[in-house]
Amino acid sequence: MSAPDDFFIGWAGRLPRDHLLAILGRLAIGVVAMLTLGLMLGHGIDDPGPGGFDPSGDVTSRGVLTLQPSPILWVPPDATHPNGHSLLLSGDGKRGPTLDRAWDGQAIEASGAIIRRGGLEMLLVDRIAPLPGTDLTRPVAVELGRWRIEGEICDGKCAAGAMRPGRGLAHRACAILCLNGELPPVFVATGPINGQDFLLLADDSHGAAWRDLVGLRVRLDGAVTRHGDMLIFHAELSRAVVVR
Repeated sequence: MSAPDDFFIGWAGRLPRDHLLAILGRLAIGVVAMLTLGLMLGHGIDDPGPGGFDPSGDVTSRGVLTLQPSPILWVPPDATHPNGHSLLLSGDGKRGPTLDRAWDGQAIEASGAIIRRGGLEMLLVDRIAPLPGTDLTRPVAVELGRWRIEGEICDGKCAAGAMRPGRGLAHRACAILCLNGELPPVFVATGPINGQDFLLLADDSHGAAWRDLVGLRVRLDGAVTRHGDMLIFHAELSRAVVVR
């Protein structure tokens, strides 16, 4: 007499059909559940955006250089940027550009690669020189009042596209090294501020309070000023609140 199909026999070398179907069904449910969970987790992560190097190659720009709160090249208005254009500046690797302090407020010409993400744009300086006798001006500052903004402190180079995602806890150690190397700090807001997601950060306390805040979601208070197409956030970092 043959054994019934649903009767388990350890030495038979095969599973009963009903047991096999039950195991395969549970495996299928587990695979589908893991795929669904992965998709849900992936959907919840911020899209790093199309940040990266400009494929058109090196560019040359002329404008006014200012060194505070971070080195910026203020390029005059054109058809694409009717209010003027601001370029954050960086050097090689995790370092700021090498600049002569005497150039502050002067017209200069700079060449290098461009990286950008959204409204954030940076020139990786390869060559820079003053332009004596050139008459250029920087945009006039417009006071936008005091704001309370939530977001994250990042370094401007990686946030602009030198690294993806360039933000978050996974980027924390790298961002601290970049900021220690005098790359410009930017504040990535959780929502647009006056139409922009990225604000150049100016710490009026001139302390090291930002080191404990990089890569975390924080709430900051401070004044915001608009200079052409750039917002500068004069944040009170010593009063920052970490948002859990």
